[in-house]
Amino acid sequence: MRAKWILPSIAIASSLTAGGFWLHHRKREAAPVTVSASTLTLPPPVTLNGKIRAVHITPVVVNVPGNIDHFEANIGDEVYEGQVLAEIGSTGLETARSDAAAAVEKAQKYVEDVQGSVAAAQLEASRAHADAERARAALDRAGKVYDRQKTLVQAGATPRLTYEKAEHDYESAREDWEAVNKADRAAAQQVQEMQKSLENAKRILADKSQELEDAESAVAAGTIESPVDGVVVGRNGEAGQPVAELHGELFEIATDLYDLEIAVEPKPEIRKTIRPHQPALVIIPDLQNTGYPGEVKAIQDAQVVIGFQSPTPAIRPGMPAEVRLRLE
Repeated sequence: MRAKWILPSIAIASSLTAGGFWLHHRKREAAPVTVSASTLTLPPPVTLNGKIRAVHITPVVVNVPGNIDHFEANIGDEVYEGQVLAEIGSTGLETARSDAAAAVEKAQKYVEDVQGSVAAAQLEASRAHADAERARAALDRAGKVYDRQKTLVQAGATPRLTYEKAEHDYESAREDWEAVNKADRAAAQQVQEMQKSLENAKRILADKSQELEDAESAVAAGTIESPVDGVVVGRNGEAGQPVAELHGELFEIATDLYDLEIAVEPKPEIRKTIRPHQPALVIIPDLQNTGYPGEVKAIQDAQVVIGFQSPTPAIRPGMPAEVRLRLE
């Protein structure tokens, strides 16, 4: 009887044991797999190389004909408003200025000569007028004596010789007065003519002086000065080269050096993933690899422009820089 119970018990226990193992195995298979957050990785950033450039550029345009004589400023130099940047030489301009200066000197000499002649004519006219006044006074006195003697001789109250002398004195005084009066009028006319000559000489001097001023202005225009304070970031041409070959623009001066940017050219597949206003990190190798925050300003054809604000004047246009972007 006991043997009958032992066999079923063993079978049941075996079944339970097998069932338990199957359930435990199913539980292990269904358990979720947990992954540590430290094992998750983001796409690596891309590094692009470029050079820093200024956003605000003032061109220095030259419209003076001639050749570049010499430069006074180089790329990277700090300049101030009014500082001489270059000299443009022109033999024609220098010749024109020399000729104009000689013409002014000649015209000035002519004015001085005419002024001297006017002064001499005025002095002579003054003397002639004084002589005429004296002759007029003498004529008046002789006329009065003659008129009185004429009356007396008609009345038989004066000798004939006295009358004739009075008549002779009067005629002599009249002739003298007519002569000096004529000289007085001629002297006055001479003064008027000399004054006209002086006015004409002064007009000539004014014209020549204006020509000299224009010539000097043209030569002065060959002195190229900086229109602003800033840093020279561009310079065209070489000493001796005609300015006309440069199409006018001789220098580029950067202002507001706290507003900077970098243009990079990523590969097409990378450029497709970049978006405007995307954050970027600008690294300056020359400043111990210091990084500065920036962002994508624009995507222009093959270029991507990254802008950033410089906190230090040590960052200058032309410096190499690295731009790091984390692709999305």
